[in-house]
Amino acid sequence: MDIRQQKILAAIVKEYSDTANPVGSKELAAKYNFRESSATIRNEMAVLEKSGYIMQPHKSAGRVPTDKGYRFFVNELMRRFELSEKERRMLRTELSKLHAQHEQLGRSISNLLSQVSGQAAFALLPNQSSATGLSHIIGDPEFSDSKTMKKVAELLENIDEHASKLVKKSDLNAEAIIGGESPVPVPKNLSLVVSNVKMKDGKKGVIGIIGPKRMSYAKNLSIIEYLAKLISGTAAILLIIIR
Repeated sequence: MDIRQQKILAAIVKEYSDTANPVGSKELAAKYNFRESSATIRNEMAVLEKSGYIMQPHKSAGRVPTDKGYRFFVNELMRRFELSEKERRMLRTELSKLHAQHEQLGRSISNLLSQVSGQAAFALLPNQSSATGLSHIIGDPEFSDSKTMKKVAELLENIDEHASKLVKKSDLNAEAIIGGESPVPVPKNLSLVVSNVKMKDGKKGVIGIIGPKRMSYAKNLSIIEYLAKLISGTAAILLIIIR
């Protein structure tokens, strides 16, 4: 993929994330200051579509990113970002309060993640499991039909059953799991951002955010990674990926 195609893909991801509407070449030309004409952008979009990075959901519509497109964006196109000291201080303060209520730690952490991210979230800790925030994503167009919403609700209700598939063997790095990549049964238009955590007794758990595939991966990766470091007692100055 050349530089121009990368810029077009990044703009499509940004626009679709903001609007949830398929993106056309005229919109990109008007809103993202491309030097190229809408016809040239349209030709490049055709190349991206042929390569599997974007797709047309139905005739006469613009294009939306595919799982492959999102994966390329997350791995290659997001810029580096560091959580502000205000955001870090808030997470440290809230987590300190949560540790004081250890018996409800799992639910409290999932609530904190849900509130900060604006998505659904879960915490699978030793002997404690919780998932909250369904109300945050009910209004998203991806989950407007009852069948999809039922699948999401079932996932959150039974999230503890999938702990073994979500806990990784070693590292504590945050990871984006996009659409069909998910090891757990979720709708294809949903993504997860997850990280292992290591408790004081050495046991492992996992925390995560669940939301539409067009979620802000940069923001959610930042939140998950920093909170995981705090829980595991290894918080430091982090360079987090962001668009």
